[in-house]
Amino acid sequence: MTDLGQRVDAFGRPVPEPEPPSAPQALQTAKWLWLGSVLLGVVQAFVQLLDRPKLIAELRHIQPGMTTQDLEAAANSGIMFTFLLKALILLVYLMLSRRMLEGRNWARVVLTVFGGFGIFNAVITVLTVSLVGGELIRQITGVGITGADVAFSLVVMLVQLAAIVFMYRPEANRFFHAVRNRRTGNATGRPGNGWS
Repeated sequence: MTDLGQRVDAFGRPVPEPEPPSAPQALQTAKWLWLGSVLLGVVQAFVQLLDRPKLIAELRHIQPGMTTQDLEAAANSGIMFTFLLKALILLVYLMLSRRMLEGRNWARVVLTVFGGFGIFNAVITVLTVSLVGGELIRQITGVGITGADVAFSLVVMLVQLAAIVFMYRPEANRFFHAVRNRRTGNATGRPGNGWS
């Protein structure tokens, strides 16, 4: 006996569902590159926050009326907030990467948009530091951008760019088409809207 809607062969026997396509190596690589870019951001934040006297000096520059105890509390709050935010970002990227490996094209698009913003941010950071200079940025904003910040931005940008390239390689595109066709029951293989 077959279930309602189950596929059967010419003799009425149930036909087993085909195995779902497995994610190609390019998408596996893209997943690890995305997670690596977030972890590089965590390392960058850790390196910045290790220099506690610099952090307190920047806070004192922004809010000169604060007491030492208030500055310490603000520094602690800032450190905690930064690490909680980085953990949340890591969870979002992990969830999006998992959905991408399941063949969800929307996750690939969202990761591309996030990567585009990251690349844009890195380019703006590098151009601003090279054209204006780090000291003028510190005078205007009260926040210093060091050579390490620029180096981290460039490395993260390159990792994100590589992740985007891997997500759109031909084998990745074929995988997304196969998953979409399997999900919609499209045996002809004609592409749909691409958002499934």
